[in-house]
Amino acid sequence: MPIASDFPHSVSDTFTATREQITLPGGMSYLIRRDDYPNPICIWNYHPEWEIHYIPDASGFAYVGDYIGPFKPGHLMLTGTNLPHNWITPGAPHLPGRDLVLQFDAEALMNIRAVCPEFDVLHRLKPLAARGIEIMGPAALEIGRRILDLHEHERAAGLGLFIEILNSIETAPQKRLLASEHFISFYNQLSDRRHRRIDQAIQIMQSSPSAKMHEVAERVGLEPSAFSRAFGRLTGMNFSTYSRSVRVWRARTLLAETGMSITDICFEAGFNNLSNFNRYFRMETGLTPRSYRKAARIRARSMITRP
Repeated sequence: MPIASDFPHSVSDTFTATREQITLPGGMSYLIRRDDYPNPICIWNYHPEWEIHYIPDASGFAYVGDYIGPFKPGHLMLTGTNLPHNWITPGAPHLPGRDLVLQFDAEALMNIRAVCPEFDVLHRLKPLAARGIEIMGPAALEIGRRILDLHEHERAAGLGLFIEILNSIETAPQKRLLASEHFISFYNQLSDRRHRRIDQAIQIMQSSPSAKMHEVAERVGLEPSAFSRAFGRLTGMNFSTYSRSVRVWRARTLLAETGMSITDICFEAGFNNLSNFNRYFRMETGLTPRSYRKAARIRARSMITRP
């Protein structure tokens, strides 16, 4: 068993977890991706979205709440809202596509069960997801194959396969809870209010990209100094850096999806002048706004003409 000092993020301090910002693709109920390892986002992190994590071929150590344990090829796990987690393969220089990650807003999906009763499965999984569950035995490999299929044929497979995966996790005969009840009770008691306030702040920033820190702090009921500390602790970056990323994200969406002029997009996204906009946009994306729009249009045309 490794000791905490072997790793860049110790599990002994759960409150150093970084909040991963997840944006679901337009028109989709879930996000699915395949990540290499190491990866800048493969850190001790949490997020409001649930996550199904499948590792087909690698081994290492899994960290979920206060749980630490080894994982082997075929490892499959479900983590719930704001449950800190990470998977580490010590000494691995580079593992292409180590992780298949399926993320979704379970609370939002549970709220539409009148329209789509298939999502009732999430209500039944919720108490298990809160502590994190590992699925074991032949069921894990079968569910893993479905996750691979969903990743490879995402648009064609769609919602039906996603719901099949959820149901298969619920009915899997071999599964175990990971984080302890004590951890969940203690962690939620101390962190839930802070999580809610920071999540509210992020929503404010996304709807009002030009909002200043003191304005956002006031709206979530915190003094600016306390807000700044909590924001940095729970997102892993300071307010100005995160705010800039949100403004660039907004600009990217407008460049790709509208015909607005670049000058109008600059101010709509919350930047004060065109020079700063161009500099920060290039810093975040590696492209100028004009080049980004051109690349986005080329990609859109290629998707339309794809056989």
